[in-house]
Amino acid sequence: MNLKYIVRKLNGIFTVRNVSYSLLLLNVFCFVSGVLYIVIPGYMLFWDVFGVILTITLFDNLLLVYLNLVKVNKRSKLGFRLYLVGFFYLVFMILAMFGMEQGNLISSSTVSDSFLGGYALTYLSYFGILTFGIGLGLYDILTRKNPALWDKEYGHERIKFMKNARVQQILRKFLVVVSWSGFIFGAFCGFITVFGVFEFVTTQLTYISSQYGVFLSFIFLSNTIILLKLKRGRWERKKFRRVAIVGVFISVALLSPLMLSKVTAMDAEARFSEAFGRNWQQEIPSEINDYFLQTSFSPAGYYLGIPPKDCRIIENVLFYDNESIKLYFDAYMPLGKGKDLPGQNSTLIRIHGGGWVSGDKGESNMMQMNEYFAAQGYIVFDIQYGLHDSSISGIDFITPSYNKGDFNIDDMIRHIGIFTKYIGENAKIYGANLDSVFFSGGSSGGHLASAAGLALSSGNYSNLFNQNLTVKGIIPFYPSNGQTVFFGIDGKDEFIHPAKLIILDSPPCLIFQGTHDVLTYFGISNHFRDTYLAKGNNNCAIIWMLMGGHSSDVYFSGYYNQIFLYFMERFMYLYR
Repeated sequence: MNLKYIVRKLNGIFTVRNVSYSLLLLNVFCFVSGVLYIVIPGYMLFWDVFGVILTITLFDNLLLVYLNLVKVNKRSKLGFRLYLVGFFYLVFMILAMFGMEQGNLISSSTVSDSFLGGYALTYLSYFGILTFGIGLGLYDILTRKNPALWDKEYGHERIKFMKNARVQQILRKFLVVVSWSGFIFGAFCGFITVFGVFEFVTTQLTYISSQYGVFLSFIFLSNTIILLKLKRGRWERKKFRRVAIVGVFISVALLSPLMLSKVTAMDAEARFSEAFGRNWQQEIPSEINDYFLQTSFSPAGYYLGIPPKDCRIIENVLFYDNESIKLYFDAYMPLGKGKDLPGQNSTLIRIHGGGWVSGDKGESNMMQMNEYFAAQGYIVFDIQYGLHDSSISGIDFITPSYNKGDFNIDDMIRHIGIFTKYIGENAKIYGANLDSVFFSGGSSGGHLASAAGLALSSGNYSNLFNQNLTVKGIIPFYPSNGQTVFFGIDGKDEFIHPAKLIILDSPPCLIFQGTHDVLTYFGISNHFRDTYLAKGNNNCAIIWMLMGGHSSDVYFSGYYNQIFLYFMERFMYLYR
């Protein structure tokens, strides 16, 4: 069976007629399912099926557009208009994928009162794609016998897109340049998604390509179709096929983290069980488990987001005004008293990242995560600390100037300690249970959370911390332990390298780590866990995110964050 035979068979299957019927049915199904997902709260197995079918539908849409661009008779006015509609749809697909990603990102980084803007963008993009697909499929079905559209022997008029041929030629060249640029960028993203990053300059691309790979795949495939159509007839057949094949392979590469999400979840469960007991599921009552994610990854949630949780929020509470700086925190609390919820008012202290020189609480520290755990009965404190004022941070529109100074790691740990003293005196105001405290943070925040949590639990730093707080767990995300040397920030050796604070009785630890994270090389997390084991403490697990880069938890409804959240909420319940 040769390649030409396979191509002929595929051409027989993938006709405009066949794809149009399937496209119409799939788009209607996804449209109705999307409405149900929005209006029906809670998890159903149907959402997982819906997410898979949605992915197939989006590919089906692109397939029909490509077939229309190939089969349509461009020498008739009606056919030429349909040809232009195909290009318009490809551009809309690119913008809509970006809109869905940005809409969910906005929704996860703002407070509840501001959620409408983010979700409005997500829903507009989502239903816009499906509405366009329904219209296109229905139009193709109704006009399939119209010779003006599909018979290339019908009409021989050369339809002009613009009266000015010079402007049309410039526009075409511009589109070719943009498409080639997109193709090269997508190829690079696909390469580093699969093989990881090798230089610092590619770190931000890995951050984008790994967790947003599904959106990038559709963006790249749409761009590839545009490029192929612009160059069709101008390239020899072999070159045309090579570019097409490369485009398909790159799209698949960008989807690889999604395709491996089940493997990632299975590996996470094995590591979780190894560290925290083979029978940990039996320790969680069914009525408590109902509050948690019911699956480690919901594809529907990836596209349409995970609905926000309701909680009470108090913002910008001052807890330190000295050393020419001011430090504030935000408090997230359950709507009720929280005693009947899984958290039972346990305290979660969240510490933002930013390389010890930038960053802030609030919008740059996963606000939806704070709301999520507050709704489960935890009292969440998102805190600031004094940052090292360095030129490394460059132009920074996120970090407030009022908490920067000549601070080292010792000062940052001291500032976190000052917060523990403040909350020790004011716990009743927020209903915080100080007998059950968790520290968590990402990157430099993960390093500080580890150092502060271990130092407080050791009992050896009573001058820095309120010893009435009992640390029950540490949850660092890709911790940057020992990396302060690259920023010229000094401090006590045990604070720079918090693994040196680990003892037999250190609190349990759950670590989020991407396998492709070059900023916090995975050896750091391995060393941290190995130190736990060397001290005779087995209660430490690393949840490895296959192909995940730095900050790959930022997309709250992404496969990486969903998987970790599934185990994080159970870890906190087991040890609260």
